[in-house]
Amino acid sequence: MSFVSRIALPQRTCWAVAGELRETLFWPCKSGKARAVMLLVPGNPGLIDFYIDFCTSLHSLFGDSLDIIGVSHLGHTRFSDNRGLAVKRSSVSSLSDQVANMVAVFDQIDADYMSAAQRPKMLLCGHSVGCYFSEKIVECRSDRVDRVFSLFPAVENIAGTPRGRQLWPMFYPGVRQVAAGLVDMLVWILPSAAILGLVGMSRSLNEDNARTVVEKMLHGPCINSILRMAADEMDEIGDLNEELYRRLGHKFVMYYGINDGWVPTAHHKRMAATNTKGKVYMCQNGFPHSFVTTHSAEMALVVADMLREELDCWEPVAVDTSSSTVVSCLARSTSKLID
Repeated sequence: MSFVSRIALPQRTCWAVAGELRETLFWPCKSGKARAVMLLVPGNPGLIDFYIDFCTSLHSLFGDSLDIIGVSHLGHTRFSDNRGLAVKRSSVSSLSDQVANMVAVFDQIDADYMSAAQRPKMLLCGHSVGCYFSEKIVECRSDRVDRVFSLFPAVENIAGTPRGRQLWPMFYPGVRQVAAGLVDMLVWILPSAAILGLVGMSRSLNEDNARTVVEKMLHGPCINSILRMAADEMDEIGDLNEELYRRLGHKFVMYYGINDGWVPTAHHKRMAATNTKGKVYMCQNGFPHSFVTTHSAEMALVVADMLREELDCWEPVAVDTSSSTVVSCLARSTSKLID
């Protein structure tokens, strides 16, 4: 057994892209010769750690052929560089800045894999507002992106959604800075066990994700950055980019949820009517918008089925599908294609 095979996945690193240090997780394929590379673009709050279970489950199904790379959004998480020193950002990035650097991330990955004997397929997997990032990458790199998997895509009129209307006051200038200051004060006053207990009261977070929130996100600068990007989402993500989907919709495989406060069913209907070249699915299992905290393994199976359909030459490794819940969700989720 080689030393590399002993290292648990994902591999964690920090790399510089266009002058910014990116917190990065990497799931390399076992063969070292990837047939496809997937860039995972998270939603807001943008911590790539939330996606570890999802990406690990997906990678286990295609471990001989698929590389997965995921990055956190700039300023949304506290992390260390490759020497173990804390990375501190003095600036708060706008949504457009975040998008521009994510395009640079894709460009760097694409350039690095170009030297391979056979160029692998370049895939994007966006979640929530990460699907908007994926749109922007496709707009300017359509010749380089082979396929986009959009999960619960928040790509239009976020301010007008039920959750957008509910949370909008938190994103006002001044309010978000006060919220960031209050978080710092509470973390300073209360013991870590109490903070973890408060975060753990959220029914949408498991224990690992609750610890991630406390250790990596509950810091004033991170909260300010998260809320700033959310405010920009409200202001800048408006009408559906119909021209993009009519022209390049064949590159997109899209998965919508029922009773999604960030992506109402009206958005799904509009996308299904607009993107007639691509594939627009509706989940029939009640998976929540924030699936990474509760249904990572199930969603990995759904995305794996999409991958098998797009890359039908692949045969994933055997997986235990004895759970009737997993089997039924896989069968039902991928069976309803909306024309």
